[in-house]
Amino acid sequence: MTASQAPRCPYRDDDRPAADPCADYLPLRGAEPVRWDEDLEVWIVSGFRETTALLRHPALSAAWPQRGTTTLHQAADGEGRASEVVRRWFMFNDDPEHAAARRIVAPLFAADRIAAMRPAVEKLVDELMAGHTGGLDVMADLAVPLSSRVICQLLGLPEEVAPRLHDWAPDIAALLIADYLPEVRSRGHRALQEIAEVVDEALRSEVPAGSGLWLLRNAHREGVIEAADIRATASLLIYAGFETTSTFIGKAVRAALHAGAWAGVRTGEPAAVVDELLRFDTSVQQVARVATAPVEVAGHRIAQGDLVLLMLGVANRDPVVFADPDVLDHGREIRRHLTFGFGAHYCLGAALARLEAEVALERLGSRWAGIVPEGQPVTRQHFGITVLEHLSVRGTAS
Repeated sequence: MTASQAPRCPYRDDDRPAADPCADYLPLRGAEPVRWDEDLEVWIVSGFRETTALLRHPALSAAWPQRGTTTLHQAADGEGRASEVVRRWFMFNDDPEHAAARRIVAPLFAADRIAAMRPAVEKLVDELMAGHTGGLDVMADLAVPLSSRVICQLLGLPEEVAPRLHDWAPDIAALLIADYLPEVRSRGHRALQEIAEVVDEALRSEVPAGSGLWLLRNAHREGVIEAADIRATASLLIYAGFETTSTFIGKAVRAALHAGAWAGVRTGEPAAVVDELLRFDTSVQQVARVATAPVEVAGHRIAQGDLVLLMLGVANRDPVVFADPDVLDHGREIRRHLTFGFGAHYCLGAALARLEAEVALERLGSRWAGIVPEGQPVTRQHFGITVLEHLSVRGTAS
């Protein structure tokens, strides 16, 4: 497929970004790959190579909830960033603590275990789609129940907990970016507290052997972690395992439809299709780091204590690395994208997210020869987070 034949970016019109998180960040490509934002007093990194280098730089700490701040936080009421629970998440800690905590739950995402889950995921997707002969809501009918039920099963939580994840996730997501707002802190803390209560209730009875809660409880009994770490790690896996995957499935379908590229989803090699969709519209647009020592990058000097925003979504559209980056090309050969991060903090659940997305897209493609949107996607703003609520599609015979 040539650049002129390939579907163009669905969120851009004459180079003017539309109201979509992906497109909102794309104008950063016109600036330097590394620049200082005077208003927020943070570094913004948008170049692919610069972002890759900084993701694995030993002087950039992932512990921004403990160490990082912006002018927005300085103007707030002075409370600590995020929450005690979030500060315990292993993704917001550095080695050796990060590696030790990650190692406890790593068996959940081992390659052989993920491969063995495929039949169960296929069965679940078939069940979710069974009653929908003419079309469905990709979010409400498929992505949300699929991702919530899979992560609950992996953790060893009762299936009836799954519907609650849809309410918890936006409040936790907002807490991670707008914790300077009192209402955001209140809602986020309440969501985390409700998760803790669900986890405690599950632990009062026997949890399935090999499940996430089983692994965490054993680590606690062996004195490796504290009781609070069980709740914290469970909340991290619930949030990350549900929110990013369900969002990606919806965004993948939306991108393919708006770009006129659904035929490529149906006929392309599943892993390659998913990789290109992951690159094209990244679920996690940015991650933060804090410099623990001066860092030199792209002719700039990041000072110790400076907060750094690594713009993964923009980096994945870097024309220096990706030819025609605004083209959704399912035949693209991708050596690497940054959707799941890079280095020691590479997303532990990447293989599970790929599996769920592959199966969902495969089943949608096999159910109908084609699908078309039924109305516009429904999104809502939630304290700076754009939530894709509904994406209704109708199946067609061609």
